[in-house]
Amino acid sequence: MAEMNSFNVQAERINASKTLIGEGFRQTYCMDGNHFEIRPPAGLGEGSCRSLVTRGSVQMTDFNLTFNRDIDASGEFRTPRTELVFCLGEGIEWGTSLEGGGFGIQTGEMALLHGGRRAENCRYHQNARYRFISMDMSPEHFRRLTSSLSGDERLNRLTGEGIYFAKSRITPALRPVLAQIAECSYSGGIRELYLEGKMLELFAVYLNESLYQEERVPAAVKLSRDDMQCLELARMILQQEYTHPPTLSGLSRRICLNEFKLKKGFKEMFGTTVHAYVIEQRLQQAYRLLCEDRLSVSETASRVGYGNVSHFAAAFRKRYGFNPGNIPIAAMRLPF
Repeated sequence: MAEMNSFNVQAERINASKTLIGEGFRQTYCMDGNHFEIRPPAGLGEGSCRSLVTRGSVQMTDFNLTFNRDIDASGEFRTPRTELVFCLGEGIEWGTSLEGGGFGIQTGEMALLHGGRRAENCRYHQNARYRFISMDMSPEHFRRLTSSLSGDERLNRLTGEGIYFAKSRITPALRPVLAQIAECSYSGGIRELYLEGKMLELFAVYLNESLYQEERVPAAVKLSRDDMQCLELARMILQQEYTHPPTLSGLSRRICLNEFKLKKGFKEMFGTTVHAYVIEQRLQQAYRLLCEDRLSVSETASRVGYGNVSHFAAAFRKRYGFNPGNIPIAAMRLPF
């Protein structure tokens, strides 16, 4: 029985590789259930492509790269696989050897793709900022995850050597989960546990949003592709300047988006307000300073942008459930 289980696990493993090729650059990475991370050489680009969760028959990847020249990519998928991908940056089109030609995904879209053994190719364009969060799994693993769901024809088609492709807009319910994955600051075993849980949450929310809640009220504010890129820039600014964040009007001018779309669009994309996002960034950094650097409460409050220690302590207690001065003990119990 143990030998049969081992055979099944090996048969279900993802077995794929991708090669990035540019002038003076060639790098191949494998998606086979093992951890990987690639970074472009200095002068070629910035960012990374890395696995977040690796479990043999399922893998979650964060592709976050910008190149300063065009890069061609080719992929070989030696086993059937089911892929769920979320486009958080520039969109892309890719060709495939399967019948039906190529596919494309744009900023703010998500796609579910199933296909058999195949080759793929695409081009990453100079200075375009690409960001994809993706889940790759064997069809068998997909069926196990969805075995308890009520029957749906789309789920039944994700088998064998055929091809299935469906895409839609990323919904507001999915954006906070994606942001939590993209911004995870934990390390070691806690990071693995957290991301594995978030991967399952992402998959569950996707199924609920895409398969069982298609009849929903339209969003209160319509966001164009340019709007979403501006809002992503706003989020990056707040990540870097949370100690002294710009005012709403100042942030609005910097990202070239009016205040109404900034406030409404930010809440729709990231599931939180601009103000609450800044507070969360401050408190996450405060926790690290207290726990890892052992700074005093007053020094930590000042470092993360609080002028009043009492206000900092109240916000910290509300967020984590204990006083900042007690964090060395609490840190032994809570994975924050």
